[in-house]
Order: sequence, then C-alpha cells, then structure tokens
Amino acid sequence: MSAELEHRECADSLGAYLLGALPEAERARVQRHLAGCRECRAELDWLRPAVDALPASAAQVEPPPELKARVMEVVEREAELLGAAGESADRPAPPPPPRRSRWPLTLAPRSALALAAACVVVVAVFAALLATLGGSATRTLRAHITNPALSRVQASLRVRGSHAELQVTGLPAPASNHVEELWVMRGGGPPSPAGTFVLGSGSVRVARPVHRGDLVLVTVEPGRGSTAPTTQPIMTVRI
Repeated sequence: MSAELEHRECADSLGAYLLGALPEAERARVQRHLAGCRECRAELDWLRPAVDALPASAAQVEPPPELKARVMEVVEREAELLGAAGESADRPAPPPPPRRSRWPLTLAPRSALALAAACVVVVAVFAALLATLGGSATRTLRAHITNPALSRVQASLRVRGSHAELQVTGLPAPASNHVEELWVMRGGGPPSPAGTFVLGSGSVRVARPVHRGDLVLVTVEPGRGSTAPTTQPIMTVRI
C-alpha cells in the first residue's frame, strides 16, 4: 500500500478510531500511522472534543418516528424467526471452522437480532457525531499563496459543514477587466467555478459545497470569469 493511500485510509478511520469501533488490526494500523503523521494527530485532536461531547449530545437527538417503526419491524420479524426455530434456537451455535474472511458468512437468528440492534446503536452514534461536526464545528484553514508577488497577502478558508468562506487581507486589485475567481476541485476531476470577486480585504462565500479532500483554488480571470481556469492559481486551500 502506498504511503498516500495509507494516509487517506487512516484519516478516514479517525472517527471510528476515537469511538472504539475499529477491529483490533485496524486500530493497531491507525496507531502506527498516528505515531509518524503530524497531520492525522492534529485531525484527531480536532475530532476528540466532538466525540467527548457525544454522551451529552446524543440524548438531545430526537429520532424520526419512521426509524422506530423500522426497528420494531426488524425486532418483530426476528422474534417470529426465533419462535419458529423452536428450543434449538436457544442453544449456542457450534463453533465454525477457522476462516480467513473477516466476518462469518452466516449468523444464527439470535445473533442476527443482536447484530441488528448493534447496527442501530452505531448508526445513532454516528448520526450524532455527524450532526456535531457538520452542524456546529467551524475550521479555519490557512491558504497557501502560490504567487511570490503576493507574499504579503494573508488568506484563510473558514469551513462549516459543507459551506466555506474565503477571507483575504491585502490582496491587490486584478488588472482592468479581470476578476478573481474561486474554484472547487474534487478528486481527479476538473475545477468547478465557485464564484468571482474583486476584494482587497474581506470575505467571500464559496458558491459550491465543499467536502473533505477538496481543493479550493483562486485564479485571475478575464471579463466576468471563465468556465475553466485560464491562469495558474494565486492561492490554494486543501480541505
């Protein structure tokens, strides 16, 4: 596995790591990666307050009525299966032969019921975590100024959920009949236009949703903006 792929997978597993939801082998792998990755340790420190707040915040989340109906439907169906299986369902299943796969291929009815209940708990916990992170946490990410002529410019990106706002200080005005243009680039796809502005100091909203791993760019474009970048970025921010 390449170092970049391992970093991405470990970064995506940090929430589950803090919740204690990783298998032992995965947990050990994340711990080894954290020992040598300052970026992931910083991300872990940022996530930790949200995870610590879950016991207090989870009780305030009111599940929709249809969720209770779906859970009760699963419980009643499994109870019917358990009743139809008779007394043998109360006996422990014989130990399966050693397998190389991570998960057993079949489950006894009682085990299936336990698994369904565990899944409901995990879904509720992660829903609370996502609500905490996406709903209230705001991150400020420092922009990388790529144009040496703009070394005195200060810029950062404030991210709240999928919304972002660029803040700049000391940005020179573009050439006549030109504007600065925002772009959001996701994965290996082309940059998508996300608004134009002419601003020396202040803030401007990114007009597209942003997600973890996206790259936000700023270029100088002619007229009222372009559908694709025509110049090199003057600043970038990785989310």
